[in-house]
Amino acid sequence: MNRREIPLIEMIDYGEEHLRREGFVVMPFDDSFKKDPMRMSPHYHDFFQVSLLTGRGRLMHDFRETDVTGDTLFFLSPGQVHTVRPAPGTDGTIVSFTREFLDDPSGKLLELPFYFATNGVPWLSVDPEHRAETRAIFDEMQEEFDAAKPGAAEILRALLHILFVKAARWYGAGEETVHARRSHVIVRKFHQEVERHFHEWQSLEPYAASLGVSVNHLNDVVRETTGESAGEHVRLRRLLDAKRLLLYSELSVSEIGYQLAFKDPSYFSRFFRRYEGTTPVEFRSQIREKYQQETG
Repeated sequence: MNRREIPLIEMIDYGEEHLRREGFVVMPFDDSFKKDPMRMSPHYHDFFQVSLLTGRGRLMHDFRETDVTGDTLFFLSPGQVHTVRPAPGTDGTIVSFTREFLDDPSGKLLELPFYFATNGVPWLSVDPEHRAETRAIFDEMQEEFDAAKPGAAEILRALLHILFVKAARWYGAGEETVHARRSHVIVRKFHQEVERHFHEWQSLEPYAASLGVSVNHLNDVVRETTGESAGEHVRLRRLLDAKRLLLYSELSVSEIGYQLAFKDPSYFSRFFRRYEGTTPVEFRSQIREKYQQETG
């Protein structure tokens, strides 16, 4: 990478302008990379994405990496550092959209298991029995976007909703009826509140109050469902933001600590070392060197 800072990449200039203004773009993988080669390097967005990768490739998502093959759905939330390395011959489609385009005032997007997922992974291997219908949805989105006829936005919005309902069904296949239990609802809402408020809420009291439960009950339910305490989830979310900022911002370590509500830079460094086994300065150097080497 020519720059040390990991870039924020805006929604790509592709297709009809009126659909881009509404907050939606769909385009083939190859066209995306040819139009903007920086997308081959680690970067992040301020919008959502769902991609279909057909073939072999390597995904990097917030410091987790995985090799994929076959048909894979890859879900990205705003702020998540990522890159896709498709193998030769791999095909795919990238769909970018804003929450405003999806028309989601009630926050249903956050209830999906693959956006802002705390415990789950943001990729899903599509079973062979579902590949034809998945590809058909992406093909229809591409056709509607390219044609840009009257009513295209409504059709594209509907196709996204259909894809999400089906993907959530496949994502949860084989799980017990935990989704119907109140404990699961509490944990899911807790994760949503953490995503919204982790910068300003470090104690559990405001989370418990927002969910209408006691702190003890919140801790018990979260630990029973996830294996970790509620407080640990808040700390891990702050840690993830620290790692993102160390990777793609030029803020100093002290400035990052203050931004994450650590009043003492030395406490922030101890907190970081406890989880990562290294100092923030060492982590920044190692992770940037790693991705600089991978991107040439």
